Amino acid sequence: MAIIRGVIGLSEEQKEVAKQLMESYFQSQVGGNMLQNRSVYNQKPGEIMVLYYISMNVGDDGPGLMVSEISGKLNVTSPTVTQHINSLEAQELVVRHADPADRRIVRIRLTDKGKTYIQRVNEARLTMFVGLVNHLGEEESLLFAELMRKASDYMLKQQEMYLRSFLPDENRRTE
Repeated sequence: MAIIRGVIGLSEEQKEVAKQLMESYFQSQVGGNMLQNRSVYNQKPGEIMVLYYISMNVGDDGPGLMVSEISGKLNVTSPTVTQHINSLEAQELVVRHADPADRRIVRIRLTDKGKTYIQRVNEARLTMFVGLVNHLGEEESLLFAELMRKASDYMLKQQEMYLRSFLPDENRRTE
């Protein structure tokens, strides 16, 4: 209801700016999906996310991650992560192993092949963003990065508020 009230009070100019911003945002989402295009990397987008998350959170001497840790951080269900892990394991990009402290716990690590693969993906992505810096220039690129961070923070807060609006009144937190 607050969203609708917010729209009603806007001037036509504000609505036009908001519409342009919304269109740019959704266009960037489509463009961003190209970074996870299966035909480019021959992987499902979720598999690339899992590989990337593991690569960023497990050191060479680290124990690995549990499926529940990965699913919690990526905000997807454990069965979804398990499907990705099964596929990645079949491709020899990850390996499962028992936790030395508690053999009931299974941990996941990248194989050398997995490390090489995600490094190639990251290098390709970085090359694309270097091209964007060259296209926009350093000053506009830094401004763009700052604005994207601000927009992302705002959108996450709005998403939290939106999701909380579905909770029964006694479960809502007020801030």
